Amino acid sequence: MIRYGVVSVLLFVCFTFMVASRLASAQDKNEDYLSQRARTVYSLSYTPVYQFESNLGGKGAFDVDRHYFNFGLMKPFSRNFRMGLGLKYDFENYNFKDLSNVAGATPWGTIHRPGISIPTFYSFKSNYSLMVSPSLQFSAESGAKVADSIAYGATIAIARPFGSDLYLGIGAAIFEQLEKPSIFPFILINWKINEQFRLSNPFQAGPAGPAGLELVFAPSKTWEFGISSAFRTYRFRLADKNAVSGGIGQDEFLVSFLKVQRKLRENLALDLSVGGLFLGELSIEDSGGSQLASEKYDPAPIVGLTIQGTF
Repeated sequence: MIRYGVVSVLLFVCFTFMVASRLASAQDKNEDYLSQRARTVYSLSYTPVYQFESNLGGKGAFDVDRHYFNFGLMKPFSRNFRMGLGLKYDFENYNFKDLSNVAGATPWGTIHRPGISIPTFYSFKSNYSLMVSPSLQFSAESGAKVADSIAYGATIAIARPFGSDLYLGIGAAIFEQLEKPSIFPFILINWKINEQFRLSNPFQAGPAGPAGLELVFAPSKTWEFGISSAFRTYRFRLADKNAVSGGIGQDEFLVSFLKVQRKLRENLALDLSVGGLFLGELSIEDSGGSQLASEKYDPAPIVGLTIQGTF
């Protein structure tokens, strides 16, 4: 799945729409997200991913270790109202080779993205559910000023069941992220096509982009096979020591991958994902958000592992 790396780090990560999507996916029939469980649900996941070396359009190459830890809880306050807390900490280490600059500026190194969100769900008598998840995130290279590295906004969606096998909605992630306001519209879907196939969202919608789509084949209760794709954009404040002091780095790409999931027990699963990044581009902006230069990079293979559980 997204978001990833291969070096070990102790992290502390988030939850938002992923928890709601995962809970809905576990049901034999699609029900309103708010009436699924009458107890507080906790979720935890860790995903290391390694992005193999990729050549930049001009000169040099780079690879990336990515790590995403997620922790969240969701508490029902009534049949119609549920609220939760999500914590996240993403860690990425960029390793540049055979170059002293990227698009004319000093390349960055280690990126940190801690964040917090408050996912809230309300179910109306008409069967519609309103989902709102305000969030705050810091996104910065090591050594950058924390006060200049804040991204904030909210993910909003409305959805409803259509029969017993289809849960469908629309939404948008609206964020102010480092001198750049952004709006990512997305479709919220959980469709049980038949007993073995399901179409749903593989990622949470947020500052990095919309939720994407995943087609899953489940030949048994123990195994799942999926194919997913989504567009991601990561922005981060550069360190003061960077040649573009206090500037902004950006990495955007289309990610597609194949997933094999093994359920270790009812509420614990292990995923192996292999795929690639496409249409990748690195760019650098000054401290005010004006682009200085950009550099496209070649497609890069990725491999990741996710362990996730609810309790």
